[in-house]
Amino acid sequence: MNEEGDMKTLGQTLHKTLRKEQRGGIAILLASSLFMLAGAATVAVDLGSVYLAKRQLQGVADAAVLAANAGGRTAAQQLLVRSGLSAVELAALTDGQYVRDRTIPVANRFTPGVTQANATQLVLRQQVPLYFARILVGRDHLAIEARATAARADLAAFSIGTGLASVEGGLPNALLSALVGTELNLSVMDYQGLVDLDVDLLGFAHALQARAGAGDDNILALFGREVPAADIVNALADTASGSQAATTLRNIANRLAGRSIRLDDIIDLGPMADDTGAGSPALVLDAYTLLRMILEPAPGQPRQIDINLAVPGLTSTRVKLLLGGGQAHSPLLTVTDARDVVIRTAQTRLSLETSVGTPIPGLLTLRIPLLVELAAAEARLSAINCAAGSPGHGVTLAVTPSVGSVSLGDVDMAQFANPGTALTPRPALMGQLLLGTRITGYSHVALGGIQPQVVHFSPSQIAAKDVRRVSTNDLVGGVTGSLLRDIQLQLTLLGLPINTGPLASAVGGLLSTTAPLLDGVLNSVMSLLGVRIGTADVRVHQMRCGRSTLVA
Repeated sequence: MNEEGDMKTLGQTLHKTLRKEQRGGIAILLASSLFMLAGAATVAVDLGSVYLAKRQLQGVADAAVLAANAGGRTAAQQLLVRSGLSAVELAALTDGQYVRDRTIPVANRFTPGVTQANATQLVLRQQVPLYFARILVGRDHLAIEARATAARADLAAFSIGTGLASVEGGLPNALLSALVGTELNLSVMDYQGLVDLDVDLLGFAHALQARAGAGDDNILALFGREVPAADIVNALADTASGSQAATTLRNIANRLAGRSIRLDDIIDLGPMADDTGAGSPALVLDAYTLLRMILEPAPGQPRQIDINLAVPGLTSTRVKLLLGGGQAHSPLLTVTDARDVVIRTAQTRLSLETSVGTPIPGLLTLRIPLLVELAAAEARLSAINCAAGSPGHGVTLAVTPSVGSVSLGDVDMAQFANPGTALTPRPALMGQLLLGTRITGYSHVALGGIQPQVVHFSPSQIAAKDVRRVSTNDLVGGVTGSLLRDIQLQLTLLGLPINTGPLASAVGGLLSTTAPLLDGVLNSVMSLLGVRIGTADVRVHQMRCGRSTLVA
């Protein structure tokens, strides 16, 4: 019995002892957990401090790279001083070229060390103090880094052939009236106002959205549907509200009832169609170029235009133009994925039928029929260099002149009116004397293909409105002079060739004195279409170095 009591007492004692030891273990575990929580809390304080410092440093890097892109290293360093951040180092500052091309990976869009730089990349480093985490990492500071890239949205307004022809003789009015389909009665001042008006293409697109009630459509959708031509020209006028050019444009718009146009047949905005934010580069054209593009016939819908001209020194002059020909078609204006801007002229056929009085006995007039067939000329905006004082400061274009052929000869006019049929000129009847003597002639010049030629405009040349001419070098002494150099004149009587040297010399001399007049007519008509025969006249209207924007 006593043993049982002793055992019971011993069990109770052991139980109490174990409970005391258990409570002691829990206390130890609880103390350890509290220590770990306190350590985690202190590390979290440091992590939060580093995260906040990282965000602040990135904000300063963004501001500094914008300053550097506009004002260089000094501007970036001044901004760092004003930021008030301590222990910040400008680790790297690199100028280069940034390409806004969605097909290129983001990491590869910036190329450092390019001469014609438009972008700046910057790296900042900062030592952030550690307060509690130093026990774990063994040091009292942590290095953080922020990187940023900024690019300028530079722009240039340029044209190919536009506004370079003489406005005398009513040619601009005659051409635009023919394209509209009614007499416009434009004055020289009206035409010059259109040439001098620069239009921001994106601003024009937004004005068209508002006028067409297509605010919910993006530009790509708007350009891809039929839009009344009057709305398009009125939207063009909206961009120049209050100016003489706006009045001229509204006058033209009032004559376009019933016509509609798909703008993507004319203008391919490429990546700019769905990217119209602050980082998008502006695209500027003169109003005459844009209006001519809008009014020209759509591809596959050729239109023949007849213009009778009064040219001093010529008895009669009649011009026939075939516009909108050709099966292969590229928009007259294209923005590539690399954001290069390309302006093209239309494919063109021209027939110039003229006659000139002669002092040759028995020959009242000499008939001179010229035929021109041209592919498109092209000017591409290849570079804008805003680095003042550098050798390449200014705007660079890559220009390809028009190629094709020029002939003195006759062609079937049904063949001329069919752009799908190749022209096959034959010797032309130029005149007929008494007794049945006939004068025939034929000449042909083929304009060979040529690689694009680089044309650079300095800021002073842009300010001086310099016009630069790029040629295929196939023409010597003008179009007509080149034809006459190798002309094959033949005199026949009753179908048989005859040899009348003095008469042939007289006809040749008359053609030589007439050649400059014919060149003047051809150049004036063709340049109003934005094209020259075997040449391309280009001009940069303005260059503007835009504000810097952050890029990916």
